[in-house]
Amino acid sequence: MFVARVFVELNTTLLRERFVIRDLASVEAGVPESVVAMSNRIVVPLVSRSSGRAETFVIRSRIMHSAIRMAAQIIQIFASYGPLMTSFEPVDFGELWQRCDSDHDRIYDENPWICVYYNAKPVFESGKRHPFLDVIEKCDLRTPGNYDGALTIAEDTFKKMGRQVSISHNSNIGMVVNIKQDIGRCGMILRNPHKGTTFNYVAEKREGGENVNSALCLNACADFLDGIQLAVRLGMSTEKHRHGLIAAESPEVREMQSARERLETISREIKEFENRFDVRYRLERPDFKVLAREAELFQKQLIDSGHRS
Repeated sequence: MFVARVFVELNTTLLRERFVIRDLASVEAGVPESVVAMSNRIVVPLVSRSSGRAETFVIRSRIMHSAIRMAAQIIQIFASYGPLMTSFEPVDFGELWQRCDSDHDRIYDENPWICVYYNAKPVFESGKRHPFLDVIEKCDLRTPGNYDGALTIAEDTFKKMGRQVSISHNSNIGMVVNIKQDIGRCGMILRNPHKGTTFNYVAEKREGGENVNSALCLNACADFLDGIQLAVRLGMSTEKHRHGLIAAESPEVREMQSARERLETISREIKEFENRFDVRYRLERPDFKVLAREAELFQKQLIDSGHRS
């Protein structure tokens, strides 16, 4: 069981980002070309109260819960041993990644890439990401506190390389957290195929119990987001299997069984979190079984209407 030696206050947001880089010369020629770079991004600001030293990491990943779990691992190390980048013993980010990259993700998620940046330089990377994401991190370092300004710098960078481009950026919030020593407030987006809504939880110290800590709150957020995604996919696959669209011995059936086992593990971890702290939900706590049934119904409607996606 992890117990933090030093409390790490946290106020951050996970963004789901989409960049579109358009080549202006190709637009003028009537054959417009563009590339799309997508990722989830979370900033992890850390301050040591004993030494006053500060470190800020940026984590990008293809999967939301991967970025959040990696952030939790980094916070755990910082809370226990202090700053990571000036440590006498180099931090093994690969080992941290192994702790939060589940067997299910490794087997069934296509390219579950992740990259950890420090001062805009990758200090750990796994899998293949779009190279433009490295460019935008370098540009962001030059405009602290003005993320939109990084886009202008990126366009100027391409111009100096002889390419005229325009860059558009769309983002939406996947998670927002504000965690103090006595209370953690976390909000997330619940996405179904047919609807999207938000839900929040507040975690407080139980009487005579341990203090709230940022790493555990983040892990709970990751569990919910991971579980929601798994439940929806499992529900849709279950309905396809029921209609004979997935063969009994197919890889999809093995994936369904793996998803069920993973959901059981996630549910246990959430229950352990609820046992450690006084946790209150608003709106209601997501029910993975209900989400799976709703996804089954949605898939049935698609099948009945002639769509089999």
